[in-house]
Amino acid sequence: ANDLTKMQIDANVAEADVGVVENGQSVDFTVDAFPNRTFHGKVVQVRNAPITVQNVVTYDTVIGVSNPDLKLKPGMTANVSIIIAHKDDVLKVANAALRYRPADATAAPRSGPAQPGGNKGRGPGDRERRTERTVYVLHGSKPVAVQIKTGISDGISTEVLEGLQVNDRVVTAQVSAPNAPQQTNPFGGPPRRF
Repeated sequence: ANDLTKMQIDANVAEADVGVVENGQSVDFTVDAFPNRTFHGKVVQVRNAPITVQNVVTYDTVIGVSNPDLKLKPGMTANVSIIIAHKDDVLKVANAALRYRPADATAAPRSGPAQPGGNKGRGPGDRERRTERTVYVLHGSKPVAVQIKTGISDGISTEVLEGLQVNDRVVTAQVSAPNAPQQTNPFGGPPRRF
């Protein structure tokens, strides 16, 4: 480390994810020494030699980082997020809403057959995942299943392409009614209501 103002991160990217990583992509990362600060870099190289540890294959991805204030030190552990897609001004829903199912719900409704020409204009370079998911929207006081089409996700929220409007009240969790029977706590102690 001759010049600490220019550093690099050697990140191990899983083989399932390495197909979408390219040189020049932006990277956000944090280090334990500064947990409330997000640092930035760019992908410089994706190496072709696989690294296999306990049957997990990863690829070394080199990330170039500018370090003008010398906050970053050699040997620090970085938690890296490589940004493969970015969109501004989109409708999004919390991922908790995509996982929620009411207690009395039957299996999620299946989506119909694919529409003809549904992938029209999409080539191999278009990495946008479009899937159909079921969310529950409050109509009055009752949750109603609604099919939506989703786009990109950051792990916390997901882009909504079709199926929801801006002011729809989407259900993410259910609180027990005051007179509903309480569930027992399998770890002992009194039942708890969340």
